[in-house]
Amino acid sequence: MPIGYMTLIYFLLFTYLLFIFPFILQIIFYIASIRRNINTIDISMEAQSSENPPKVTILVPVRNEDPHLVTRLLYEINKLNYGHDKIEVIIISDDLKKDFLKLKNIIENTSKHVDYEVKLLWRPYAKGFKAGALNYGLKHAKGEIITVLDADSLPEQNLLKKALSALRKGYDALMVKWLPSNPNENLLCEAIGSYQKFAFKTLFEGRFKVLGYTGLAGSGFIIRRKVLEKLGGFNENCILEDVDLGLRLFLKKYNIGFLTNTYVSLEVPSDYLSYREQQKRWAYGAAQVMKRYFISILKSTRSIIEKLEYSVYLSQYISSLLLLLFTLLATLLYFAYGSIDFIFKPLLTLWVFIFSIYTGLFIHFNVRGGLSIFRAIRIAGRISGVTYPMMPHLMLSTFKALIGIRLFWLVTPKGARKREFKVRKRFPLIYETLYFILLALLLFGVLSKGYLLISSWILLQLSSAPYFYYMFLKEKI
Repeated sequence: MPIGYMTLIYFLLFTYLLFIFPFILQIIFYIASIRRNINTIDISMEAQSSENPPKVTILVPVRNEDPHLVTRLLYEINKLNYGHDKIEVIIISDDLKKDFLKLKNIIENTSKHVDYEVKLLWRPYAKGFKAGALNYGLKHAKGEIITVLDADSLPEQNLLKKALSALRKGYDALMVKWLPSNPNENLLCEAIGSYQKFAFKTLFEGRFKVLGYTGLAGSGFIIRRKVLEKLGGFNENCILEDVDLGLRLFLKKYNIGFLTNTYVSLEVPSDYLSYREQQKRWAYGAAQVMKRYFISILKSTRSIIEKLEYSVYLSQYISSLLLLLFTLLATLLYFAYGSIDFIFKPLLTLWVFIFSIYTGLFIHFNVRGGLSIFRAIRIAGRISGVTYPMMPHLMLSTFKALIGIRLFWLVTPKGARKREFKVRKRFPLIYETLYFILLALLLFGVLSKGYLLISSWILLQLSSAPYFYYMFLKEKI
């Protein structure tokens, strides 16, 4: 066999393994998550009580947020079962001055009706992304414990009490699960909310049960102030400061726990364009963190398995690039060397097997949550139908991060701001359409040669197009 042929075959197999491994890990994590007898944080009612709880500072960064969401959050914090004299809320505004003044009037009025201290800070020159706002708030904080909440957060009433109990068991930082606060807003919210809960079940709860550590997400994490300051605060050069901080905690071998018995409810995107903007930012940020710390991960004193797992965890969004690369490589091999069915058939069979298990577990999770099988299947199809079309955007965002090009994105609209975003909803789906055209051309080419296996692979990727365009044009997503 020619050297070039074997090189392409090996590269194809390598790409395939990198693409499929995150799905295998999530399957393992989900199975672990439904086992109750491994690695959970036991919180007794006795441990939750304390005569002298530490002061907690809740940091709330805001930028172009609906002021009524901030007001709602302040009232929800007032319901927390924690000494209100031990709670301090710092709201850090990166708004324009006129918007800040409106927010200030609302906050001043609301603060008269709550039993804890509220501070409102304004950064006239917003820099360092969300991390810059958090660091600014940290400088003014009095608390020994730092909690971060987004404006649309709805914390469970015992969140701080349960977190304190876990911190006293030796944890340095904690993450709580996310629940969607608007799953009934429309069909897309239901699908995204279901998938978000599944992601927390696997990538946070299951991961913690298997490995004893977890990552952090942008709202609902709690950390000891002295630990945060020892790490140098939040990284202002990264747009996903939560993922960055979680990795630095991991590299320094701090204990990061996950609490399953408390939560923060948050809004999920209610239309495709908002969802796409959110995922673009997450894809860029994950690749940015991976690029920045890859060598540090390799050099760390963590075990080889832990290094490998964390690298895969950070590389989830890179799967979009790997999927396209695998498809292009396979098509090239078919055109250049004739049928490679002897290689492609087992790869396709394995993928169908793994993806079927993955989808089955997602359906199982939703059925356990009270949905009918039929409804769970529809949600699985819906989330796939709206997620796959954004692949080119995820690829581009990932690529920009890897080569150091700055990403521009729109803040995910929440509350009343969503109505303003809908005015811009007629953005053309240029990248989605070009991507589907590319796949259609590849499909036509391999079909004309009679290569049915690779044709079925490409057809699977094209299958979401009719549903996606129908739902988008009908303004159902």
